[in-house]
Amino acid sequence: MIIRPFESSDADALATLFHWSIHEAGRRYYSDMQVKAWSPSRPEPERYLRQSKERTFLVAIDDAGEPIGYGDLIPNGHIDHLYCRPDRVGTGVGSAIYAALEDAARTAALAVLYVDASEGARLLFERRGFKVVVRNDFVLNGIAIHNYRMSKSLA
Repeated sequence: MIIRPFESSDADALATLFHWSIHEAGRRYYSDMQVKAWSPSRPEPERYLRQSKERTFLVAIDDAGEPIGYGDLIPNGHIDHLYCRPDRVGTGVGSAIYAALEDAARTAALAVLYVDASEGARLLFERRGFKVVVRNDFVLNGIAIHNYRMSKSLA
């Protein structure tokens, strides 16, 4: 596995990976209705092209050069996305992407990282030293769902 910066040619594969990940891995912690509300359809690849211009955006690729995960870091310290292919959950892909994002945050001299973590991602972030600040209960596309605001001091 190699972690590298996002390339525009990744956009289509990452849109598919995002939707697939939520619909497969997300079902371990959320109901069918919640998963469908979270990702009702595959996002447009252009979304990734736009986001890549304003944040640190990293992609994990396998030996064949195929994306198997990705993560991004907004300049204010918010980790917005950290997803991997469902068949790679628990294999270290997410942890490796997170480590690279934390390295980027330290290089940028950020004092705090924060995330709104899903039920499944919460475990990964807790193992990396994040603490739950609050459980967020909200309605998404008409369906009640939750995640956790978590933070970690880098100072």
